Amino acid sequence: MKSHGFNFSASCAGKGSYTKWIKHRGKRAYIAVTDASGESFPAALDEPVRVAIHDLRSGDELEAFQDIGSLSAYLASLDE
Repeated sequence: MKSHGFNFSASCAGKGSYTKWIKHRGKRAYIAVTDASGESFPAALDEPVRVAIHDLRSGDELEAFQDIGSLSAYLASLDE
């Protein structure tokens, strides 16, 4: 994940995700990659993931999340 610009983040409630800061439609935002439940980080490349874009300040979702078949498929899409 690090080679794609992501860092590991954890909330005070214990929810973990991989995050990357971006600009989205002129706003400061971040991409959050979690497991399929949205409650933890993916632990394996073949695990399904949920990818969402959130506002950096409020944490509000800026677009509906996407469910992707595996972490490896998501990472491969970043290389395209």
